[in-house]
Amino acid sequence: MPGKLDFHREEELLTEYYKSHDAAAKQIQEEKLEHALLAGITSGHSRYKRLAHHFPWKLAGALLACCLLLFGGWQMWTSDNLGHTAFYASRSDIPSFVYNSMTPKLKDAANHGLYQPINETITRGGYQVTINGVIADRTEVIVFFTSVNLPGNVPISPRDAKFLDVQGNGLGAMVDYPSSEAKPGTPSNVQHDKFTLSFPKNNVPAHFNFSAKWGHSQLSDEAHELMEFPIRLDPSKYAGLERRIEVNRSATVGPYTFTVTDAILNPLTTRVYVQIESHKENLYQNLIDPVLWITQKGSRSSLPMQMSMMSAGIGPNKLLIQFDSLYYAKWQGLSFGVSGMEEALGENLELVLDTEKQQIISAPDDSLRLSRVVPSEEFIDIYFEMDHASNRRALYFDLAEEFTDGDGKKHTLMTGRSSYRTDEDPIQTVHYKIKPGEYTQPLTFKLLSYPGTDINQPFEIPLLSGSNPIKQP
Repeated sequence: MPGKLDFHREEELLTEYYKSHDAAAKQIQEEKLEHALLAGITSGHSRYKRLAHHFPWKLAGALLACCLLLFGGWQMWTSDNLGHTAFYASRSDIPSFVYNSMTPKLKDAANHGLYQPINETITRGGYQVTINGVIADRTEVIVFFTSVNLPGNVPISPRDAKFLDVQGNGLGAMVDYPSSEAKPGTPSNVQHDKFTLSFPKNNVPAHFNFSAKWGHSQLSDEAHELMEFPIRLDPSKYAGLERRIEVNRSATVGPYTFTVTDAILNPLTTRVYVQIESHKENLYQNLIDPVLWITQKGSRSSLPMQMSMMSAGIGPNKLLIQFDSLYYAKWQGLSFGVSGMEEALGENLELVLDTEKQQIISAPDDSLRLSRVVPSEEFIDIYFEMDHASNRRALYFDLAEEFTDGDGKKHTLMTGRSSYRTDEDPIQTVHYKIKPGEYTQPLTFKLLSYPGTDINQPFEIPLLSGSNPIKQP
């Protein structure tokens, strides 16, 4: 760890030896600049004092702004929006291993005061888990944790993770689970990781409960320890941090009309809402390569989609498409584009398979293969394979949670679906788990999604212009 820095000396060095931004960027380490910045602010001000954009800068302020511009900490909106967001300079409540694990988007949010420390620890059965803190806005919550296998030299990971409201109901969030693999650069018995919860209805609760069974991934449930944590957020941290763009522009692909109704920019996400209509049977399934095109300093770049979903909570035939956040970025133009769409093979598709004979009885077509079925005392693993035609596209294959056996008896899938492949491997593997036991064959699964037919017809819709400016909250 670096020693305590003399911020006066750091400012001297910057002023005397580095007259240009380029020289400073090359010769002063980012970490030293951050320490000098934090030390200077802490010396003269309370750590939560906001630095308003319109205050006159003196020498220290000018140097501070220079450093922040150099290293991305001072990112702002277009010139019309300057002054709407205050900057929190202190990171003293964020552990270094948490901050270093953040994406640039999360670092922007943390630097603007959205990190909330929790620091709750539970030790049970030789396992120790700490909820370090969270970053949240109206659309997402990222929960950072540290797990330690105290007597062992192998990592532990969560199983059957649940996020429930205070009444014990599910939150209605999409959860991105951490990997059970050991992170490089950490002791093998210590893991730093995170859960990401995305809320399609923008209804992040102020209080919810998180529970999981912790242990080595290869051990039984009995060898795992159940730990429960209350998570309390301060919504005032992100209140009012939203920019809405009313768009209401359309494009057509085959018989389908896509209308971008609006886009909402939050500190953690950018969400585009699309209404889908068709003059025939609506078999829309997916968009092909949806991107956000961003114009910055006269050049264009694109952001790939993070997720998309259709939900009754969003609206009938309305699609939510999520991208990385642009809230703290400086840009001049924004548009939404796709390469086409994918149409489903039909409605109410089903998959019928025999897990004992390890064979598919019926499927919509031959795109899917049953790779193997692996029974164990804890669960039955079912592995499917599909050929992947392009590195730019994901193959969508999802089973409904409930399935029936040969007697018509209903069962449910276990949590823990996974899908994976490498860039060099043309085969995508999808993995499901069901409870162990004897099932009357065959098993029938409803298909939520399945590879369909492509309609390759690109379009691009401008989102931001003088006629549809950003709406302030």
